[in-house]
Amino acid sequence: MPRIEKIIWDEYIQAKSWEQYISEYTGRKMDIRKWFNIITGALVVIGSSTWSFWSLWEKFWITPIIMLIIGISQILASTLPHIIVDSETLKSLSKLRGMYIEYFNKLERLELKILNNNISQEEIEEQYFILRETIYPIEELKDSINIKSIKSLNKKITDRIVSMVNDRYKI
Repeated sequence: MPRIEKIIWDEYIQAKSWEQYISEYTGRKMDIRKWFNIITGALVVIGSSTWSFWSLWEKFWITPIIMLIIGISQILASTLPHIIVDSETLKSLSKLRGMYIEYFNKLERLELKILNNNISQEEIEEQYFILRETIYPIEELKDSINIKSIKSLNKKITDRIVSMVNDRYKI
């Protein structure tokens, strides 16, 4: 395999990996956000709605516990922006994934031309470097989002990519 073809293959795998990682990462962040909102809401409802119930039963020792629950729910609500992603970040993640899909599709088209011997070495290099010029907005958006590396997601994506490559290219 000529060097440029190896570079394109590596770029192809990297682009697909990022697209899959962003998909999983976004889903995980949305799940965390959902559960965080459910727990915070439940704590507020429990704390505020049980106050009068316990005072009717004259169980005054419960008052500090209810105050603690209300306090915890307020702390959770105030730390919300620091714990979970906001709507704008989720939109940016979705946009980034779309950009990676578009880039990946172009790389895959080039890879298929290479595999089918429908393109010369000079054309391969020319098309690849034209494609590489389109990566700058993707990298800028990715850097602005500050995507964290999560080991369990990395492993899951690696396994998925290996499976995809085996299925598509019988490698």
